[in-house]
Order: sequence, then C-alpha cells, then structure tokens
Amino acid sequence: MARIRGLGTGVLLGLLALPLAAVFVATVPAAAAAEQAGGWRKEIADKAAAAQEAGKKGDFREAIRLLQEARARGALQPAEEQGVNELLIWAASSVKDHRLVIKTVDERIATGRVSGRDLVNKLRLKATSHYALSDFRGAIDALQRLATAQGSSTADDLILLGNSQFQVKDYRAAASTLDRAVTAAEKAGKPARTIGPLLEMLNKAYFELADEPKRLVTLHRLMAVAPKNNVFDQLVNAYQRDSKGDAVVMVNLYRLGAARGLLSADHYIHYAEAALDLSSPGEAVAMIEKGMSAGAIKRDDRNNRLLADAKGQVEKLKSSVAQQEREAMAMASGDAEARLATVYFTLRNFPKATEAARRGVDKGRVRRADDLHMLLGIALVETRKATEARNAFKAAGAANAQIRGVADLWTTVAT
Repeated sequence: MARIRGLGTGVLLGLLALPLAAVFVATVPAAAAAEQAGGWRKEIADKAAAAQEAGKKGDFREAIRLLQEARARGALQPAEEQGVNELLIWAASSVKDHRLVIKTVDERIATGRVSGRDLVNKLRLKATSHYALSDFRGAIDALQRLATAQGSSTADDLILLGNSQFQVKDYRAAASTLDRAVTAAEKAGKPARTIGPLLEMLNKAYFELADEPKRLVTLHRLMAVAPKNNVFDQLVNAYQRDSKGDAVVMVNLYRLGAARGLLSADHYIHYAEAALDLSSPGEAVAMIEKGMSAGAIKRDDRNNRLLADAKGQVEKLKSSVAQQEREAMAMASGDAEARLATVYFTLRNFPKATEAARRGVDKGRVRRADDLHMLLGIALVETRKATEARNAFKAAGAANAQIRGVADLWTTVAT
C-alpha cells in the first residue's frame, strides 16, 4: 500500500478554523493612572503600553522585548501578570514564536485565574502551537485537556487530535478519532479538500490495524468524497480478493472506474478480459484501444489479436441483434432478455439496453439478477434517469451482497 502521511503543519492549520491568536488582549491603563488602576505599577504599565503600541504598528519583536523587560522587574501583581502575558501571547502568536506562546500560556493557566471560554481558547492555542512544532504528544495532551474543559470536541479539535495520534503511530486511537472527525466535519459542512485527507489517514490507520472490513468501508467513503486513482486501485485489489475475481463484480467496478476517469495500468486489460467473459466485446474494444493509447497495454501480437477478435465479435452482434431481439421477446424467461440487454449495452444503444433489461427483470428467472440490475442501472445513468438508476442499483445490491458495495458506489454517480 502506498505510504500515507499525516497532514503537514501548514496544510492542516490552513484547513482548520482554529485561530493561532484567539486570545484576549488586556487593556493596559494609561501610564498616569497606573498606580491607581487595578494594581498596575507605573513602570510595568509604561512597558506594556509601549509594547501594545509597537504591536499595533506590526513591530511584534519590539513588543516582545518590552514585555520581557516588564516581566524581568520581579513578581507581577495579578492584574499586571494578566495584562503583560496576554500581550505577550498576542505578540508571540503574531510572529509564530510557538515555544514562547506555549510557555506563556502554561504560565497563565498555572495561575489558576484562567477559566471558561478563556481557558478553552488558551488550550486550543496551546494545542495548535505544539502541533506547529511537530510536538504531537504535546498537542494530544492539550487537546484532551481541551475536551475536558469544554465538555466536548469540535470538528476542528477532532481533526487535529486524530492527525496528531496518526503522526505518533497510535493507529487505534487515531482510527477512532478520525472516524468521529469525518462525521463531525461532514456535519459542519467541511469541503472535500478537508474530508478527503482525513479519510485517507483513516484508511491507512485501518490498514495498519489489519481491519479490512472497516478499510473497505473507508475506501467507499473516499470514492464518494475524493475519488483518486490510488483509491480506486485499492478498491480493485479488495474486490478482486473478496469476490475471488467474480467477473460480474469486477466488470461493474471497472465500469465505475472508467466513468470516473480512474483507470490506469493493468485496469484496462483486466476490464477488457472481464467484458469478454460476459459477452460484451464492445467494451473490450474500447478498453484495449484506450489502454494502448495510454501506453498501459502493449501493441504486441497477443493484444492485437485480442483486439481484432473483439472487433469481429462486435460486427457479428450488429448483424444478429434484430433476430436475437425477436427470439428474446418470444421467450418466457428473462435470461434471453438479459443477454439482449448486454448486446445493446456493448453496442452503446442504451435506450434499447434499458428496454431489454426491464423486460428481463419483469420476466424473472435470470441466472444473475445482480448483473441484470447493474446493467440496467448503468444504462439508466447513461440516459440521465438518475432516480430509476438508483433503484436498479439498490436491487442489484439486494440480489447479491458481494456486489452491494459496487452498487452503492454507482449510486453516487447517479445524480
């Protein structure tokens, strides 16, 4: 399996709504009234006021210098400590001095005078600062304290926690958190560019835990949210293993890959071979030609013969389809209609394929009801009848549990 990394610091923090400076900046008393206002000493108030002015001008380094001078004058009174340290957190956050942010936040919390929403903001800032330093264990600790402080975790908190757990290779904890994070992110209306990477990490976590059932569910979710070639390839491998290479299951998965533009490498030839096994030479021709054009199928004698043979089968079907239709309509069972539907499907006559498939469903007694329902559903997708297509895919899944996942994926295409 391809290596999946956690989200980089800049990428993750850019995706989240977590502010790096969501802190209250204390109002500093005017120097003239400092000794009478809230216990501020004049020299401390002057330094703090000068630091605040420097920060307003964008000179945060100067602000930090002034505030550290104020702190060096000895033990601060409670009001002084709050004002100076809040300003220091603001200035340090502004220049991304994460170590100074963490140190100052810890000092503020240690006073016991930080509570409620202020404590929540401080812990969230502490967590993001630890994460920015790649101190993932520090981030985990801060986020767990944050969850306790606010009684729950937001989608952003869960995303940061799950990614941190993933980074330290605590895959069991990461899987639990990331699953909750995805659900919370979806509920919060997060975009695919946020949810997709979370699902990729969740997939990797389940891979490391050897939890194949949950990994397959996650791959399905990924295909619906952020379909990619490597995700599709993992699905192909999973279904090839679980279905033991069942041609009906695999051809419908390859059809999905083609519809999504996700076929690559040996998918083309395997799709062609599965299509030929199911008497659909038109699909085989299309895939062999596309595979050759993409450089995925060699233009050697074997493949050239395979292509020529498939083209010959297509021509025979064209010349016999009218007779086959008359015979199918005269028969009581649905199998002949199913074969006719496949002929029209491979010739890309989707309206006629739909008609034949519907007759086959109505007549019943077909060898592979799941195959017929899938073909009907895809033909309906091609003719832009989404609601009917979804019903057909649902029926396919009900007919065969092995194809249910593929049918569900096709449902996401039928929109």
